[in-house]
This record gives sequence, structure tokens and C-alpha cells, in this order.
Amino acid sequence: MEFFERVKKINPAILEAKKDSFSFRINHHRATIDEVIELLQKEGYTPQKVDWAEDVFTLPIEYRKPLVKTKTYTKNLIYIQNLSSIFAAYSLDVLPTDWVLDLAAAPGGKSLILSERAQKVSAVEPDKSRFFRMKRNFKEHGAKNIQTYNKDGRFIYKSCPEWFDKVFLDAPCSSEAHIDGEVTWWSMRRVRRFSKLQKELIISAFESLKPGGQMIYATCTYAPEENEEVIDFLLQKKPNAKVLPVEVPFTNYQGGITQWEDKHFNKEVKKCVRILPSGTYSGFFLALIKKK
Repeated sequence: MEFFERVKKINPAILEAKKDSFSFRINHHRATIDEVIELLQKEGYTPQKVDWAEDVFTLPIEYRKPLVKTKTYTKNLIYIQNLSSIFAAYSLDVLPTDWVLDLAAAPGGKSLILSERAQKVSAVEPDKSRFFRMKRNFKEHGAKNIQTYNKDGRFIYKSCPEWFDKVFLDAPCSSEAHIDGEVTWWSMRRVRRFSKLQKELIISAFESLKPGGQMIYATCTYAPEENEEVIDFLLQKKPNAKVLPVEVPFTNYQGGITQWEDKHFNKEVKKCVRILPSGTYSGFFLALIKKK
């Protein structure tokens, strides 16, 4: 099938990955690391700390369902989130004085990470049902410094030009990294439709960023049309955009590709990071961008 052939061209190892564990992080709005780990140990769990973050832990995949029944989880002391997604949010160097925009925020996991580090976060979500679930998520986890907006992220820059110190855009995508086994909903038409949307969103995100500020563009898909091509598009449209290198503390990743089929991309996209699925990590793409 076309999907599998495309993925093989990117990296055949993607199709061989096995998920054997899951990750969660401490919700600092509710508790300290020591408090949470002590409670989890009393409940019979021995989480393993991730090397690159003191507040992120993993457990074998078979503990995923039992964990959600524990007091630790029901009291919102932890947040279950994919390790690749957590790493992407941690890759944005957020300062305590920063105002951060999360441009496609639902369900809100990355906004919660950003809210623990920033002065305030503006979380934008266009879908009404997802927006209200996101608001409830923020309230349950005790994040009081997040402002929420039920708006279309493509047009945020018009009302907020160069307002934000940092921007995070985990763009809507074809979600190829979530395909497990049978492919039912994937199509090139879907990929092209998302690529068009992503290009509009990344321009809005960049225009909303202050000069000197930084942003993350991320997806949970493999398609170069939704990843490198979008970054290449931004670099063409905005000469003051610069791709920065990302320090990656694990080995299951590769740099961005500069050629895909008949398309050639700016060599700067080599600095992008494509996380390959492995163990706790799901497939992911991220680029760190500075506004000069």
C-alpha cells in the first residue's frame, strides 16, 4: 500500500517499532515529585525516571489501564502523555516571565507543561467540543494561568501581531504515527489537505511571535508534505525565520530530509527532528524556529 511504501522511504525502522511502555509527568500545579512518587509506591508502582527530565517517568505498558484507577491519577497529580510529545514541549526554552501561545491546544497537555514554566499561556482551539473539554482539563489540573480562546488559529495573528514571547504549534495532521496495523482512514488527499492548513497555521504562529522569540512547530505524522515542506514554506515566505538545532538526548531520531520525490527543500530543514517510534516514544516531528 502507498502509505507503507512512503514510510519505508523515510525510514524502514518506523514499521518495526514496538511500544512496550508509556510515560507520564508530574503535575506541578498539584504536587511535588517526591509526593507523587511516594504515593505511587504505596499504590504498588515503581516508575522509572526518564534520563532527560527529572519529572517524567515510565511504566510498562500493561500498567496503563490500572494506573488510571489510582488516587495519583484521579486526583490529577500526574498527566499521562507520550514521551515524544513531552520532549517537544520541553524543547521550547520557556522563561518565568514569558507569555506563551499554544495555537492548536486541545486536549491541553502541552499547555499544562508550558503553564508550569511561563507567566501565562494563551491556549487556542477552534473546535467547540474539544475547546470545552480542554478548559475542564485545565481546571482539573489546577492551572490558573491559562487563558482559553475558542478561535481559528489561522487568524490569531491579525488580533495579536508580535505579542508572544514563545509559540507552540502542534499542528492538526494526518496522524500517521497513530496508525497501528490496518490502514483505514489514510489518503494522500488527507495529507494534502492538512499540509495546506498547516502552512496557514505556521504563518499565523510566526506572525504572532515577537522578534527575537522562538516557536516550536510539531506534528505526530511522518509525511514530509506536513513536516519539512511546511518548514520550507515558512522559510520561503519569511526571510527572518531561522531553524535552530535541537539537542536530542536519545538515539531514535533523524534529521529533516531535504528531498522528497520531486521536491527539494531548504537545507536548513536538516536541523528539524523526526523522532522514530521506539519503546516509549511514538513517531513525531518538531522544528525549533527563531524570529530574527
